[in-house]
Amino acid sequence: MRDITTQDRNIAFLIFGLLLACYLFTYTGVIDSSDGLSMFATAESIVRRGEIDTNQLLWMGLQQGSFGPDGELYSRKGLGMTLLALPLIWLAKLWPAIGLAQAAMLLNPLLTAFTGALLYRFGRRLDWTRSTALATALIFGLATLAWPYAQTFFSDPVCGWALFAAFYGLLSYSQTGRKRYLLLSGLAWGIAYLARTINLVTLPVFVLGLLVVLRHREAVRRPIRLSTVADFLTLFASQWRPMISFLLPILLSGLVSLWWNWLRYGSVWDSGYVASETFSANWLVGISGLLIGPARGLIWYSPVLLLGTLGGRWFWQKARWVLGMVLAISLIYLLVYGKWYMWHGGYSWGPRFLVPLMPFLALLTGPGWERLLQWSWGGRVLAGLLILLSVAVQWLGMLIPYSLVQDWLAGAVEPLFAPETFWQLGYSPLLLQWRFLQAANIHLAWWRNGLFDWFGFIMPV
Repeated sequence: MRDITTQDRNIAFLIFGLLLACYLFTYTGVIDSSDGLSMFATAESIVRRGEIDTNQLLWMGLQQGSFGPDGELYSRKGLGMTLLALPLIWLAKLWPAIGLAQAAMLLNPLLTAFTGALLYRFGRRLDWTRSTALATALIFGLATLAWPYAQTFFSDPVCGWALFAAFYGLLSYSQTGRKRYLLLSGLAWGIAYLARTINLVTLPVFVLGLLVVLRHREAVRRPIRLSTVADFLTLFASQWRPMISFLLPILLSGLVSLWWNWLRYGSVWDSGYVASETFSANWLVGISGLLIGPARGLIWYSPVLLLGTLGGRWFWQKARWVLGMVLAISLIYLLVYGKWYMWHGGYSWGPRFLVPLMPFLALLTGPGWERLLQWSWGGRVLAGLLILLSVAVQWLGMLIPYSLVQDWLAGAVEPLFAPETFWQLGYSPLLLQWRFLQAANIHLAWWRNGLFDWFGFIMPV
């Protein structure tokens, strides 16, 4: 398949609408993290006062911000999330019936639903059947950590959307040769970088993916190798326009990031992070904790992703470069965040730092899902059980605030984030969450003080 048909565009739009409806159904309108408050405070200051400080969070001290040379408190977070939320907050300021924070909280539902639509289109570009592409999009949107994180104002869903959109742009260019896809791909990657600077580590993977795509397109005209510097120069001489289309928005995002540092802290190299925030964790502990640990292991929070082990074979045979990029990005994320001093993500539900990988890992489940359905009734039952279990886990995390369990752990075990809380089964949030699952604790916008709220149901923001 070389381009998306009108029917597929319509189906992708319907997927966006369906997922957005589901996310609005579980919308809370409450920023429940210090990270989210810090990014929202920057946007609020811009809209209300034309400033970029976060002095309204002085009560938090240096938890999420640092003082600039002018004595003002500034968020340490990247500019990307703030920029994307600004239009929503400005609109809310013009419409007093909607709170600024509640409007900002629409960002992740919108972009996560958008990611699901992109997954469908990605599957169709790989010549999957519509049913397989649809199943893949819904697996991502409803059976992985993507859903509970659509409730939040963390930047992880934004990073997942932007990185996957950049990936989709490379695939689209490889099939159509339209340079606008590379321009949009570079722009999307730039947004991921501005949202979280650590995404810079993924740039070599995307550049290598671009070179593979350009080599394939050039090989149609003449044989070409990439084994020497001369080969790369030859490729650049013939394909410099596509390369510039991809790299220009990336360069601009880098300059914007440096300008943002200078604007806050008076130096282009100072991002405000403090000395205690380091890559100092035990690598084995961090990686195993993110994958299989009873408290934050991905396998427990999105078991449906196990279907990707079956789908990998299809990608190896049909789209090896796509598989290579998915595995490379996933490995980089594991290595980077497995070494981060707070590899577990602090107050959060499941392995928060792996949320940007959800669309990439969900992509691998498509062929696995189709393969199971072709088996006997046992394969269908297995696929159905994985889906049901995964959806149930997402709902467990969405119905009540995950902070209830984290607050209980903080009081029961010292110090905060003690190692045993991540490795002893009895301390797993997947078990403790049931203890607080009461009507009074449900924090959905349409449920107030244990009662159904029709106004909140109809107009959650």
